[in-house]
Amino acid sequence: MSINFNEISKDDPSKDQGNAPRRGEDAMDKAIRTGERTRFIAKPNPRIERSYEIFEYNIKEGKYEPAGEYLLLNKEEARDITDKKIINIISMLNEKEEYADLSNLTKTRSLYSVVPEAQAGDQTKIIFKDYDGSGVSKDNAVLTIKKGVLYDKYSQR
Repeated sequence: MSINFNEISKDDPSKDQGNAPRRGEDAMDKAIRTGERTRFIAKPNPRIERSYEIFEYNIKEGKYEPAGEYLLLNKEEARDITDKKIINIISMLNEKEEYADLSNLTKTRSLYSVVPEAQAGDQTKIIFKDYDGSGVSKDNAVLTIKKGVLYDKYSQR
């Protein structure tokens, strides 16, 4: 019996060591592979361009379940800015203290309004707007998340 050590030890970029993200791997696949389970993760929505699905980890079921979505309305926004906004939203949901600073990238202020409960149904809807200092703010995105997530997180503070 002979073993070809060159094949076994071949450097394969798809097999990164440790908990580092792998090329093309989304947040859910990384969480399953590494065993690291943050409460919330997001991944691109395969059905809607420039949209993200938000998942919450269900401890009882031991899996991630849909909890909401982020739909970009301003299709002219640069993809890297959208990605950083999603990272900030997920960081906020996971109660992280550090956020990406977007002020030098966007040249706008981000405003938001919460859709009244009577109109939002069993979800919480937040409309994000961009304001560049002139005229009226423009709708940027809509965050929809299951009812109670934001209330539970911030009602005790």
